[in-house]
Amino acid sequence: MSRALLLAALLSWAACGYTVGTGLAARGIRTVAFQVVGNESYRQRLEVEINRFLSRELPVTTDLQLARRSEADAVLQVVLTSAAERTAVIGTRDPSDPGNRNFPRVREGELRGAVHLRLVGSDGTVHIDRQLLDRTEFRSPLGENLTSARAELAEDLARKIALALESDF
Repeated sequence: MSRALLLAALLSWAACGYTVGTGLAARGIRTVAFQVVGNESYRQRLEVEINRFLSRELPVTTDLQLARRSEADAVLQVVLTSAAERTAVIGTRDPSDPGNRNFPRVREGELRGAVHLRLVGSDGTVHIDRQLLDRTEFRSPLGENLTSARAELAEDLARKIALALESDF
């Protein structure tokens, strides 16, 4: 009985005109050329990590196939527009450091990032144009640091970009 109710609910939902996803396939976009991620922030090399994660995430999360620019239905343009870290909790100074010359250790911090995403069709039509934000935290006592936070931020932003292409996320 529950299968019949589920089927009826799905059919009624589909009959109401609701759609799932961005509708890129309906607009003829099945292949995408992936342009190298640009960087307008002061945080160097984070765009390289986003690029690496995004090239792995796109084929897994979306139905879009990667293609050469000359053969693609659209070009994916991504630019890292900002990346900044903030200290949340400062640790104590190292007691073994005579004169306390070293800066206090960061015990907890966060890293925030923003990317601008554009999906431009081969005819020049802009299909998606939006900004995506993410933040990640790191805690030194747990073995996390700014390096691990960078990797997590890059992976999270890549996942959000792929989701933005697949749905109206």
